[in-house]
Amino acid sequence: MTDAVCANSGTPGQAGNPADHLAAREDAALRETLRHCSGCTYYAAYQLRLTGDPGRVPTLVAGVIGRFVKPDLRGRLDRPEGEVLLEGDLGIDSLDRMEIASIFEEVLQTTILDCELRALRTLGDVRSLVEARAAKFARPAGCRI
Repeated sequence: MTDAVCANSGTPGQAGNPADHLAAREDAALRETLRHCSGCTYYAAYQLRLTGDPGRVPTLVAGVIGRFVKPDLRGRLDRPEGEVLLEGDLGIDSLDRMEIASIFEEVLQTTILDCELRALRTLGDVRSLVEARAAKFARPAGCRI
């Protein structure tokens, strides 16, 4: 996924209400974790942490996974997620999966167990795991930032 595809991509502003942005230390850690990913991926992670918007998960997952996929295989990221095998279609090996899990642990401030990591077979599996873990950032209905 390219930055051009990402709606509202860019660097989140630091002006305005403090609730409208992450703390500087948290933002710096997020930038460091996603330093090899696109700006669009960073922005999706930032907004997910800030607002809990589950609509940011597909961009985040595609951006993190895409970093580990060879350029000639990246077009496969556009196929329906349940059909895209991490190993067979994208060339993601067990070491890549460990690195991907480490990135998601940092971004989502969580732990991914070894049994959960071994169960990740498709892009859809990764998205489901990230959505479940990202739910902790969701805001209650009617709650404004």
